[in-house]
Amino acid sequence: MKTLSFLLLLLSVTLGSFAQVVVKGMVTDKKGEPLTGANVFIKGSYDGTAANHNGSFTLSTSAKGKQVLVATFIGYATQEVDVDLTEQSLYIVFKLKEEVNELNGVVITAGTFETADRKRSVTLQPLDIVTTPSATGDIYGAITTLPGAATIGEDGRLFVRGGDGYESKTFIDGLLSKKPYSSNVPDLPSRGRFSPFLFTGTTFSTGGYSAEYGQALSSALILTTNAFPEKTQTDISIMTIGGGVNQTLKGERSSLSLGVDYSNLGPYFQLFPQKFAMNKYPESLGATLSYRQKVSDEGVLKLFGTFSSSQMGLRYPSRSDAGVMDDVSINNANGYANVSYSDKVLGDWLVKAGAALTVDNNDLDMQSFSVYESLRNLQAKVTLKRSFSGKFSLLFGSDATVNDFKQDYTERESGFTNRASHTDFTPSAYVEAEFKPYSKLAFRTGVRSEYSSLLSKGNVALRLSAAYLLSTSSQVSVAYGDFYQSPEENLLRFTHQLSFERATHYIVNYQWEKSDRLLRVELYRKEYNSLVTYNAAQYWDGSLYGNSGYGHSQGVDVFFKDRKTIRAFEYWLSYSYVDSKRMYRDYPQLVTPSFAPAHTLSLVGKKWVQSITTQFGISATLSSGRKYNNPNSSEFMAEESPMYSDVSVNCSHLTTILGKSTIVYTSINNLLGRNNIYGYRYYSKPNANGVYESYPIEASSKRFFFIGVFITL
Repeated sequence: MKTLSFLLLLLSVTLGSFAQVVVKGMVTDKKGEPLTGANVFIKGSYDGTAANHNGSFTLSTSAKGKQVLVATFIGYATQEVDVDLTEQSLYIVFKLKEEVNELNGVVITAGTFETADRKRSVTLQPLDIVTTPSATGDIYGAITTLPGAATIGEDGRLFVRGGDGYESKTFIDGLLSKKPYSSNVPDLPSRGRFSPFLFTGTTFSTGGYSAEYGQALSSALILTTNAFPEKTQTDISIMTIGGGVNQTLKGERSSLSLGVDYSNLGPYFQLFPQKFAMNKYPESLGATLSYRQKVSDEGVLKLFGTFSSSQMGLRYPSRSDAGVMDDVSINNANGYANVSYSDKVLGDWLVKAGAALTVDNNDLDMQSFSVYESLRNLQAKVTLKRSFSGKFSLLFGSDATVNDFKQDYTERESGFTNRASHTDFTPSAYVEAEFKPYSKLAFRTGVRSEYSSLLSKGNVALRLSAAYLLSTSSQVSVAYGDFYQSPEENLLRFTHQLSFERATHYIVNYQWEKSDRLLRVELYRKEYNSLVTYNAAQYWDGSLYGNSGYGHSQGVDVFFKDRKTIRAFEYWLSYSYVDSKRMYRDYPQLVTPSFAPAHTLSLVGKKWVQSITTQFGISATLSSGRKYNNPNSSEFMAEESPMYSDVSVNCSHLTTILGKSTIVYTSINNLLGRNNIYGYRYYSKPNANGVYESYPIEASSKRFFFIGVFITL
């Protein structure tokens, strides 16, 4: 709900207003040659455009007063020009200077989607995320439209390149967010806790990522919080599922934003009944705080925090007996706080230091059993980075994480109980160097070392990558890396005699970008070792746990984005093929897991119609069926669900109410009403004929409708 509020409040800035200033001009090099595709934007805003084939640009903006206009182009120094947007039109000429000594002539892109780094390929921006119809304003929902990420409709987490959901981690300002997803009951999807408009940078790494980040076997989502806001303002949202208010105060050297939001799906579910009866409609209350302080010319202190409380309950099929419905309920309280500081020290060294705390209490009652979990995760980190003579850069640092976990598990029928608790202290150190012998070639090498006090084991991981510029618009990259991750908390309830799980990544990437068009093709292979295994029939027996699991995942990802061909229309197309096999957890043999569809195709398109100040959006996803296990069959994981498809649409209309900028937003998910079946859940007890009966795992309703009104004061 917070996401959709931010989404449409900022649409009024990015899509235009009724009194816009038009800035025209040229971007060339020092010789006067046009720089096609150069980015031109208003600093500190999302208003931007790109130069055309002759270097000309036209930028419409609703910003007012004194602003800074910025021009950037790969391989050239960024140029800033002070402008006064009180006139109706301006003409600005940029002449950019080539930077042959900077490390931006060629950029290592293997495994990484930079979504807001203007020196690299911009594939998604925050506005892209929240206006993707199928995402419903969720960061993770939008990421699933990128290649490598699978749509797992009953879960909601990131599943990347045949990897399990726990293998993907989220970092905010370089620091771990241990619980980035909302809590959910089985087979009903979770959502991300954070609005994409809280972040100016979004980096999605599908593998081969920096040695600065660890404890993630498959991928890292790296988010950078906003800097200073443009102005003091109040934002109000009124939605079919709740509402919220956000107050932003801007000072000369500091800013403060406070937001509160409330949602209750009771009225919506009464109007549109769900598959399962509700005995407690989903309800949540959340708050967000963001503080920024400029402490010196280069130094910035950031404080970011969120809190949420949620409850829901429903009637759900019993896990054991066919035809029996159980009362299921969940209560969750979550808090996340992040403080970070960055500054220049000892001349040219950039230092970044910070700490993050995650607190999560989760109470799940499935009638036949109950689980109460308490998690406290604290991470502190410091990193230093410096560039030497433009051809060599060095990054090194250390982080330390304390993870405290407690769980009370009770089975009502058998009386079995288990109370588990453990604390793990994981310090790490890392160093990474990037070398560019000349403008077309770059190398990066890194090493990361970690130690787990709970496992009494350490590891050393090597990361290598390189890139070569084929032309001004294309390049190739390669990457290799070892990645380690501690076993999940639930696997450590009965034994601590386990080791790190391990994945080794091999990646080859080709990227072409020209005239607001981008093409990426990436081949990869992941090899898994030391995955945790156990006996499902005796899951409480710690002596049967081990690290004998293994597997692989390999495939190809293709991504194409076009903002040029059709006027005022942009779209992106992604395709993924993955061949994933693993033997882990309670799997008796090497098989394709349930979260790895072989083929996934996504299309997202958005059209802005100036005459009616409205943006229309459509997204479509198609994926092959997923494997699931039928206990009535002698072959493990041999069954496959039907193919998945979804078509979603949205509409954002800009208007005014009582003279205030207002957006009316509507969306429909799964417009065609397809009944997507993600697999089948089998009862643990056979019927009188010795057959295990089942029920389909599917969405709680075929469609989801949303209407919101968003006002900026």
